[in-house]
Amino acid sequence: MIPEIGHIFLISSLVLSLVGGLGPFIFNKELPIRKIAILMCLLVFGSFFTLIYSFVVDDFSVAYVAQNSNINLPIYYKFAATWGAHEGSLILWILSMNIWLLAFISFDKNRNTNFSNLVFGVCSLVIFSFLLFTVFTSNPFERILPIPPLNGADLNPSLQDFAFTVHPPLLYFGYSGLLLPFAISISAMLSGQSNKDWASSSRPWTLLACSFLTVGIGLGSWWAYYELGWGGWWFWDPVENAAFVPWLLTVALVHSLIVTENRNLFVNWSLLLSIFAFAASLLGTFLVRSGILTSVHAFALDPERGLFILGIFSFFVLGGLAIFAFKNSTGNKTSFYSLNSKEFGLLLNNVLLVVLAVSILFGTLYPLLYEAYTGGKQISVGAPYFEFIIFPFSISLGLLQGIALYLSWGSTKSFNFLTKLILESLSIFLLTLVLLFVLFDELIPASFFTIFIFSWLIVGSLLINFSFKSFNKYLDFLNRRIGVLLSHTGMALLVLGVGVVSSYSNEIELILDTGEKIEFLNKDVELLDIKDKNGPNFISKTANIKVLDGGRTFNLQTEKRTYFPSGQVTTEAAIDTGIFRDFYISMGDNFKGDSWSFKLQSKPFIRWIWLGALLITLGTFISSINILRRKS
Repeated sequence: MIPEIGHIFLISSLVLSLVGGLGPFIFNKELPIRKIAILMCLLVFGSFFTLIYSFVVDDFSVAYVAQNSNINLPIYYKFAATWGAHEGSLILWILSMNIWLLAFISFDKNRNTNFSNLVFGVCSLVIFSFLLFTVFTSNPFERILPIPPLNGADLNPSLQDFAFTVHPPLLYFGYSGLLLPFAISISAMLSGQSNKDWASSSRPWTLLACSFLTVGIGLGSWWAYYELGWGGWWFWDPVENAAFVPWLLTVALVHSLIVTENRNLFVNWSLLLSIFAFAASLLGTFLVRSGILTSVHAFALDPERGLFILGIFSFFVLGGLAIFAFKNSTGNKTSFYSLNSKEFGLLLNNVLLVVLAVSILFGTLYPLLYEAYTGGKQISVGAPYFEFIIFPFSISLGLLQGIALYLSWGSTKSFNFLTKLILESLSIFLLTLVLLFVLFDELIPASFFTIFIFSWLIVGSLLINFSFKSFNKYLDFLNRRIGVLLSHTGMALLVLGVGVVSSYSNEIELILDTGEKIEFLNKDVELLDIKDKNGPNFISKTANIKVLDGGRTFNLQTEKRTYFPSGQVTTEAAIDTGIFRDFYISMGDNFKGDSWSFKLQSKPFIRWIWLGALLITLGTFISSINILRRKS
């Protein structure tokens, strides 16, 4: 009976979202949108909670539970299994959109009623379309009758990890957060308010969405690093790209909205970016759930579901572009700026980000287009293409970001700061090279470009503040710009991490017998033994490895797990973490007796990548909260 209640909640929310979506466009009077938003959110949350309950109590009469859980699955993975496949992830996505809508309504107490109603209506229509898709094609409460399975098929073993409990919800929250900038932009055009007031309303929500996208992508990178046993942090997987493209467009939108709000410029550009960022999130949904991509992230292999999502994508994106073409106000007052202004710098930033996003999207979709055009012939676009594309854009964006805080609105009167910026950047660059030489006894020229960009970004983000004549002015600047400083500093650390780990990594593959020792990067590595281990729903071979690193001795354990009932085999890497390097061991195949293959890797500065992503997340989050507080 509980699953049926969840289904009723879902249908009730479907009806209510349709009423909420059509109401603002039919009725001119004020609507109780806050009460409707609360009720919609409670209904979807109730539906989601009943699905969680079905997992926790092992109700295998529910097909979705039977396909994605098992009686021996630990309780915390049963909870996370709720969003472990297509149907449950959609409920979580819909719940996230409802939470975003409720948050907007709650912080929008002093705004124009008609405008707020329109935002509510657009959001409700999008939520309705996803609920319609879920109820009629992806019902998570469908029963297996008359005889349900006894134990369940189990959750995908690759998902049985702590990161799975936090990575998808945060990423979905970032994806769904792009609904608000889209709805605000559409409402602004429909109400004739496409000016800097609209940008002021949209910017904090865009920053929040960017914050969740950043932490979601960063967590996914960290998870893949330690869970998949490859030792890499980014693989240019098609679905990774499907998350990266909306992030790039969201970053472009954030910077465009700054110009629109401060100078009443780039209004049309900001409106289009709001539509395209949301479109990219919908496109990512289509790619993951259509079955046209082969990926460890893919949820579904049902083309009919993909066509439904493609229909949602086409309706809202093409509809948004049609509204932009026919309803956008062109009577905005404009300001003028020169080529040496902050406005022009942010324009270049936007162009580079958008072109990079389009290039990555093209590389992701080209194999699909080629296969369709040639009638089945396949081609792959791998890391060399994406790395070749991203390098010049990264250099250009880094150079722009390094001088961003020095530029003035309208026109920059003096460029005397360039001498100071170059000298300080070179100083940081040389100090970083000295540090790398001390740590690794060598310098690799291939890393020099990224290390210089790191130095340039650090100087442009932090050292500029020491130019203030009084400490009080410095503190005032920090209070107002702490979010920007954290975000830009985070990008600098991320660039440094990428540059060093790409150039200074080392690895070796070998076969070891029990008791055998080898030397790797001045470390003595000894395989002590191989033991059998029983987990709650798996058995494993566990290698106990002793490492002597100078005067420090430590043990690492790496596993080869076999999960039942699926029989799928996974690798659990052993990692000795550090500020300046990770020592990474993953277990391979068994050859004879206790002879096993192993991969040993040294990953310098890899933690700095995720530290950078964390600072970007904090910076954008703090900036958004500060803006919302000022407006409340």
